Amino acid sequence: MSHSISGSTQAYLIPGDPVRNVRLPRMFNAAFERFGIDAVLLPMQVPVRDFAVFFKSAFLARNLRGMVIAPPHKPLVVDLLDGCGLFGRVAGSVNVVRRTEGDQLEGDLFDGEGLIGALDHCNIPFRGKRVLILGAGVSAAAIGVALAEGGTVNGAEHIAFFDTAAGKAAGVAAKLDAFFDATVVAVESNAPEGYDLVINATPLGLVEGDALPLDVSRMESHAALFDILLRNQPTPLVRAARARGLNAQAGFEMLIQQMPHYLRYFGHLDAADALQADANFLREIIYPPAMQAEIASPLRYHSPSVA
Repeated sequence: MSHSISGSTQAYLIPGDPVRNVRLPRMFNAAFERFGIDAVLLPMQVPVRDFAVFFKSAFLARNLRGMVIAPPHKPLVVDLLDGCGLFGRVAGSVNVVRRTEGDQLEGDLFDGEGLIGALDHCNIPFRGKRVLILGAGVSAAAIGVALAEGGTVNGAEHIAFFDTAAGKAAGVAAKLDAFFDATVVAVESNAPEGYDLVINATPLGLVEGDALPLDVSRMESHAALFDILLRNQPTPLVRAARARGLNAQAGFEMLIQQMPHYLRYFGHLDAADALQADANFLREIIYPPAMQAEIASPLRYHSPSVA
């Protein structure tokens, strides 16, 4: 970030624990500089026990315009807001907060919309399809909301959650099934047979030696895979699926596709539109060297059987 910070600079914060590896500050600040926005996003290391006090106190600063919420704080924000969007209410967590002109604090969740944008960018079909979501945490719930929100025409026809924690998948599925027309269920197996798309929303793959979250050899020959993880990409799961010729994508694009939503939510409409049209400069920031070729050709590993 080369522009200078002054008394008129708008401040945005990203609280998390830890925050050492967060990518959004580099992305936001690159976008602010590129589009001539006098603003800065700063990471804040905040333990869970201190988060509520920090959140309320930070907004006493009049030049603090908003926050992007990093793990593990996303579920803690909802009860601290004056208003919350549909995705945030259904998923029970938010990843973005803004101060309104009326001095209210509003929040919403863009994980799911980032996933939808990523699937479209990577030519992964999901509309009217059967989707298996591995995991039932915050991100998995947000993804389920986004897939179900479009109905059976613009969204997935059938959404199944699997989680190794007893009752966790059933709780998320029941909540979503009550809100949307799509069929949303919990399943007792991670077997991928019969699904058109598998989404890994578990932490498996973050640590070298992790077991694969499913048996890739059992995926349908036309199926696609999206792994929302950012670290250690391409993970063994992504590599195994690509070795079969499947369209398997890493989580970076999900983060990229959230950025226009963030900027629009914060009121930077022109920048959001420009970023929607061309975000390659952000891809160059966050894609690791081994995956830089995918910026120009995201379908490099696209199997001809995936239409």
